[in-house]
Order: sequence, then C-alpha cells, then structure tokens
Amino acid sequence: MLLAYDDHGPGPVVVLLHGFPLNRSLWEYQVGSIGSRYRLILPDLRGHGESAAPEGTYTMDAMADDVLELLDVLQLREPVVLGGLSMGGYVALSLIERFPERFRGLILMSTRAEADSPEARHAREDLVDEIEGTQDVRPVVDAMLPRLLSPTTRVQRPEVVARVRSMMEKTAPRGVIGALRGMASRPDRTGVLAGINVPTLLLFGRDDPITPPEVAQKFAAAIPRAQPEVIDGAGHLAPIERPDDANRAILAFLAELA
Repeated sequence: MLLAYDDHGPGPVVVLLHGFPLNRSLWEYQVGSIGSRYRLILPDLRGHGESAAPEGTYTMDAMADDVLELLDVLQLREPVVLGGLSMGGYVALSLIERFPERFRGLILMSTRAEADSPEARHAREDLVDEIEGTQDVRPVVDAMLPRLLSPTTRVQRPEVVARVRSMMEKTAPRGVIGALRGMASRPDRTGVLAGINVPTLLLFGRDDPITPPEVAQKFAAAIPRAQPEVIDGAGHLAPIERPDDANRAILAFLAELA
C-alpha cells in the first residue's frame, strides 16, 4: 500500500515515522531546520493522515513493509537514516531487524522494545470495543492526550495541545482500530537490540510518563552504539514540544554520521 508522504530538502536521506494516532504533520518543526540540510521523507503510516485506512489489524511488520515499499518507489537504494517515535519506533525496530542493510543510522524516540503487558493489551481492546460501537475516536483522544504532553507544555503551550488534539481527532476510526490491534499483538523485540550495529540516537522526554528516561537507559545498555539524549520540559512528543532542543540533538547526531 503506497503511503502519502512529504519529501523535503537536499542531501542525505532521513526518514521519520510518527506515532499513534498522529500523522506526518508532527514533524512540522523539523522541516525548516533538519530539512534545510537533509532530505526528509515523512510518510503517513497506514490508517493515519492521508494514507488509506483499510480494514484489519495493522501489524508493525505490515506497516514496516509499507515504508519499505515507499523507499523502493522513491528508488532510495543507498542506506538511509531511520527515525521513529512511539508506534513509529515499533515500526522502525521491525525494519532494522528485517532489513538492516537499508539503514545507516537509527533514531528511536519515546518508544520501547517490549511487547504490551496483558494489562496494556486489555486497555487497547477496551478502546477498540468503544470505537467500534460509536465510530468516534474521541475516547482515545481524551484518554491519551493528557499523557502525551508534559505539564509544562499543557500549561504554557496551548497551541501545541490544540495541534496534537486536531491530529488525533482527524485519524479515521478504522485506522485507530487497526493500529491499536497491531500494537497489542506486536512481538517483543528486546532481543533485537544487541544486534543493532548502526549508530543510534535515543531521544526521550524528561517528563514522559509513557516511556520515561529509564527506558532510554535500558536501550543504551542493550544497543552497542547508542547515544541517549533526554529533553527537559518534554513529555512523549519532544519534537513538537521542544523542537529546538530535539532538532539540535538530531542534527548533532546526523553530523557525527557524516
């Protein structure tokens, strides 16, 4: 399934994968800064943004295959830098495990390698049941939004809160259901980490209750060439909450790769 995408800038390619249930406009603040020096490929993952939302479960491998198809359509044969935030990180781990030769660097943001706990799977199933009954994604938005953004962002940056809410509310019910089921069924990829042999930036928010900084430290202990970077004042969405700090960290990492 060919994804909707944006293609910005010159230079070496960087592919960024958004989280759930967001879309490629999450990277708005990266386009002007990182996109002035690197070629940014920003897809909408299956069921999100302007990409199609078919029926069924969106496994992380299926979503990864969509991204690989896009890279092939764009004839990107040389290894690229791959970044993924939250669910986008799950997709990135699928790609780096199965197609390591396609990537020369990895950026993992606010994500984890473990499978869902039984409690997390049940919570996702409850949300699926509610959305199937109402065809309304607002229960997901209302449940998730307070946990996605830091207290500082929620108080001091109402425009960011409104922007994130708008992204979430625009996601089709079928897309939300497919992604929820896919995340609930995703495999544990903890064992993959030790085999990642490319430089890896770990970008996490200091005030993230979903993937707190300790998760970054676990990644750093497992991935041989990992570099943790914790962004103060950010929650789960550092690239939109603290874009200047996130961009500095990403640009420094990309410069080291060069």
